[in-house]
Amino acid sequence: MLRKQFPLREGLVYLNAANVCPASLPVLDRHQHFLRDFEADPSFQNRAKFGPLREKVRARAAQFFGVTADEIAFTRNTSEASNTIVHGLNLKAGDEVVLVEDNHPSNLDSWKNHAKRLGLVLKIVPATQLIDSSDALAEKVEGALGPKTKVLAVTHVTSSSGLIYPVSRLCRAAREKGIWSHVDGAQSGGMLPVDLRQIGCDSYATSSHKWLMGPLEAGVLFVTSPQQKNVWPSIVSVGYSEDGKGGARFLEAYGQRDDARLAALDATFDFLMMVGMPAVEARIRQLTTRLMDQLSKNPNAQLRTNRKEGLYCGVVKVDLPAVPNLQVLDAKLYKEQGMAFSVTPAGPLRGIRVSPHIYNSLEQMDQVAEAFRKA
Repeated sequence: MLRKQFPLREGLVYLNAANVCPASLPVLDRHQHFLRDFEADPSFQNRAKFGPLREKVRARAAQFFGVTADEIAFTRNTSEASNTIVHGLNLKAGDEVVLVEDNHPSNLDSWKNHAKRLGLVLKIVPATQLIDSSDALAEKVEGALGPKTKVLAVTHVTSSSGLIYPVSRLCRAAREKGIWSHVDGAQSGGMLPVDLRQIGCDSYATSSHKWLMGPLEAGVLFVTSPQQKNVWPSIVSVGYSEDGKGGARFLEAYGQRDDARLAALDATFDFLMMVGMPAVEARIRQLTTRLMDQLSKNPNAQLRTNRKEGLYCGVVKVDLPAVPNLQVLDAKLYKEQGMAFSVTPAGPLRGIRVSPHIYNSLEQMDQVAEAFRKA
C-alpha cells in the first residue's frame, strides 16, 4: 500500500535515496494543482494565497524539526542552505574552521573556496568509516577544537558510507567553547527523527528531495533565534528586512520563486508525520540491516559501511574487488534487473552505494545481495 503512494515504474528497484527520492503522489498532486493554478492566473490577486500557504508550511517544518517557525528559512536545497552559513558568518583571516573529511562537498569544498578568499584556517578531521564507537568518533572531532576555532561544520549522516556522527555531543562541545556549530542534515532529515533542540546546533540544512520525499529545489535552513543576528544574507531582494521581526525569513529574500513547490512541502511533512518518523527509521534500519546481513555471507563483498550500533542507517556501501569496473556492472544491473544505485568507481570508498527507503522491500534487499553474489 505504501509503495503505491509513489509513481515508481513497475520493475524498477530504486535504491538511490541518498541522491534523490521520488516524491509521493500527494506531494506531486499538490504541486501540480498549485502550479496549474499559478499559470492559469499569475496576477498579484491570485498569487496572494501563497503567502499564507508558505507560512503554513513553515509552521509544519518547524513542528517536524522541533523548533519555531521564526527559525526556519526556505532555500533550494542543502547546498544553498549550507552556503548561506559559509558566506554569511562574520569571519576573518586567521579564524579556524573545523570540518570532517567526509563532509559533503557543499559543506567541505565550499569552506575550502571561502577560506582562499578570506584567509581562513581549515582543520579537516580525517574520515574514519570503521571506527569503534560513537564516543571514539566524537573524541576524534572534539580533539580538533581549539582556542582559535570559530566554526564546527559537520555532516549528520555521510552520503559516502552512511556513517552517523554524534552531532548532539559535538554541538554541545562546540557550544561550551563558544564555537558556531553547523550540521549538514541532507541525509538525516526524513531518515531519522531530528529534534534540533536536542541536537543543539546553531544551524542545520536539509533538502526535501532526498529522504523527505518532497519536491526538487525546496530546502530548509534552520538558524536558532539568538544567532540570526550573526548571519548575513547571501541574496538581498524584494521582501528583505533588517528589523529582525521576521525571524529567519530575511535569509530567503530571493525574488520570484516557485511558490507552488513550497506549497507542496505541506504534503511532504503530512506524509511523513502520517507514517511516523520512528516507523520510518525502523523500516530503513531493517532494510539496511537485512542487506548487510546478506552481503556478509558473500566472501567477495567488502562492506565500507560501519555496522557498529548507532553508527549506520540508510546507506550501505559495498565494494566488489573482483569486479574491475563497477560502472559497467551498475549499467548492466539497471538494464537487466531495473536496479538503480550510485557508484564510486575508485579510491578508498570505491563501491556501490545502496540507499533504500520505505518504498523498498526486504525481498528487494535479497535480490540485490544475490545480484552482487553473481557479479
